[in-house]
Amino acid sequence: MRATAARPLGSLRVLDLTQLRAGPYCTRLLAGFGAQVIKVERPGKGDVLRDHGPFVGGRAGRERSIPFHWLNLGKKSVTLDLEASEGRELLWRLIRTADVLVESFAPRVKRRLGLTYDAARAANPRLVMTSISSFGESGPYRDYRANETVLYAMSGGMYTTGDADRAPLAARPAMTQFTAGMHAYIGTLMALFRRGPSGPGEHVEVSMQESALENVEIQLAEYLHEGKVARRKGNEHPLVPWRTYPCRDGYAAVIGGPLRHWAKAAEMFEEPRLLEPKLRHAAGRIEHRAEVESLLRPWLARHGKKDVYHMGQARGLAFGYVADLKDALESPQHRARGFFVDTDEHPEVGRLRVCGAPFLVRGADWTVGRAPLLGEHTAEVLTGCLGLSDDGIATLRERNVL
Repeated sequence: MRATAARPLGSLRVLDLTQLRAGPYCTRLLAGFGAQVIKVERPGKGDVLRDHGPFVGGRAGRERSIPFHWLNLGKKSVTLDLEASEGRELLWRLIRTADVLVESFAPRVKRRLGLTYDAARAANPRLVMTSISSFGESGPYRDYRANETVLYAMSGGMYTTGDADRAPLAARPAMTQFTAGMHAYIGTLMALFRRGPSGPGEHVEVSMQESALENVEIQLAEYLHEGKVARRKGNEHPLVPWRTYPCRDGYAAVIGGPLRHWAKAAEMFEEPRLLEPKLRHAAGRIEHRAEVESLLRPWLARHGKKDVYHMGQARGLAFGYVADLKDALESPQHRARGFFVDTDEHPEVGRLRVCGAPFLVRGADWTVGRAPLLGEHTAEVLTGCLGLSDDGIATLRERNVL
């Protein structure tokens, strides 16, 4: 394997010992730019995400999980029983051949398996090992369990999400896990950069809880610097108008900014009272919030969300609209950039439509590929990387190691 301009990570061999979303997203990004990613899974079961729906065609099956397909494109699948001594020995042999190991075991499980960074560094001094866990590898919560809801709730983000007079709301997407996966990807690349062609590897550690705190953003900063505890405000914003409003066919985002362009927006709404002196400046509009919004609503009720969007943008204002997934998929912007692409043909589910590269690098290709069948590449990897014979592999299968 070697890196090229078109495949900048083409020289890397990555062992993927992760499940669910954060780790697989990190390794999906590595695979997308050319790394050989070997996903190590449990024999007969695989990544637990294989059992999570929705499923292609509405029919459950370990090769039909849509989330699994999206997060594991372009990878090879090897099955190893890490509870068996022979399985662990094979894993250590693979580690000695790898550039990167990404794992998401709970710290207590990693200790039980002996899969510590010190042990990995002893086996392969140039290895970059990236560890992703719920709360990190130190601190009183390191062995606590968590999922997306728990991580978002304990970050403080959920406390500020929703209406003031109702219970806090969870974020529907797995925002925390994808953020952690992105942090793991960035950390891995930084460690590889520092390693260079002849230096030692490093340990990258990602706490999903800390990644969740990053998403709280300015509300966290306000508390750290001013002691201000953010409250749930629903759709409200300190400035006005600066929120979504109902329109003829959905919701439009009416943003009165940049503030210097407000006069152009006010003219668009065909309501002269919006141009009165008391509403000309932001402070006046904040003081008369209810009046401003009551003057906007009749015009919005007569217009479609996309019309509102384009009319606002034409006047230099950051208007938008609430898109459903059909709107997003059919966006002419995404079509123009070719963002949605087809996977390679999968033996059980065929081709799937998926997102392309999350960022573009001039001259670098994004590899789509397809998700692997469970254990599809076990013989290929153990033969090619470790030199095992067909008879040796057959024996390991008989012992349920593979």
